[in-house]
Amino acid sequence: MDNFSGGIAPGAVGNATGKAGFAFNTARAGWWSGGRLVTEFLALQNGCPENYVGDVQGVNNLTCLNRGALYKLYYRQNMGNVTLRAGLISANDYFDTTGVANRFLNVSYGFTPTIGVNVPGASSYPFSSLGVMGSYSADGWTAMGGVFEGDAIHPLRNPYHRGNMVWLEADRSGSLDGGNYTVKVGAWRNSQIPQYQSALGNDTSGLYSIGEYRWKQAGMAWGGFLELGAAPNPVNTLPWYLGAGLRLRHFWLARPGDSLGIGMARAWLRGTPHTAETDVECYYSAKIISHLYLQPDLQYVIHPSGSYPNALVGLLRLHMRFS
Repeated sequence: MDNFSGGIAPGAVGNATGKAGFAFNTARAGWWSGGRLVTEFLALQNGCPENYVGDVQGVNNLTCLNRGALYKLYYRQNMGNVTLRAGLISANDYFDTTGVANRFLNVSYGFTPTIGVNVPGASSYPFSSLGVMGSYSADGWTAMGGVFEGDAIHPLRNPYHRGNMVWLEADRSGSLDGGNYTVKVGAWRNSQIPQYQSALGNDTSGLYSIGEYRWKQAGMAWGGFLELGAAPNPVNTLPWYLGAGLRLRHFWLARPGDSLGIGMARAWLRGTPHTAETDVECYYSAKIISHLYLQPDLQYVIHPSGSYPNALVGLLRLHMRFS
């Protein structure tokens, strides 16, 4: 990542992230159907772009934390239309997700900042927490709910006395005008004891909504999304969020694995000279070989943290996956 101009100061940082894990399938072991035990480890060696850009949303979704840790350890059981999970889980793997936006690098596209900024102890990459959740799917509808401990930063440190976070979400998927849509509406409630509120988040709550639409035209695969977040409680420094973007695939016959996208993420702020921070991002993801992608990314951040000069940021990511 290189902050070319604006923000706090020009400068560049690098980062490296690795994940490895395994899954045990009970049916394949000859036991019972629908069971799966998942384990995943995470290692991070990262710089902190916010020290140069000064933004609140985060231009790089590979965070500045250096750590090596057990990231996931949970059991999943499918029973017809019902799915249950319990253990060490990253709640954001299932709640508040936008599939069309998964190649964007700004943090807000993957985790609504009305949650991530106001509740820093929330269960989202690179943190996970002890929790239980369940979902029910039928006829294009999915309903989900979960309860997670309130300190995902230290998930095994006295977990029953560090608050909790409750998530609820309803999803609807279907076909419309030759394409496929998904609409999600969710609510969350963070409950935290006073001594940890400054580090993990206040007693507060909020709502979010996500709309996605995928369609094909002239052989090209398009995807659009709209994200909304609300946490109007006066204790929240970031009460409102709006995100939107477009993604395009299969636009080049010689390179069917490539994709490009453009998006905008706007976060309203309290107590700052400017009322909002706005990030405009564009990327090109080039498939080098199977499971290997090179992605240049350019972001223009207007009023970082509501106070710093506009910043121009460039990123280059190499992504490898083995399975």
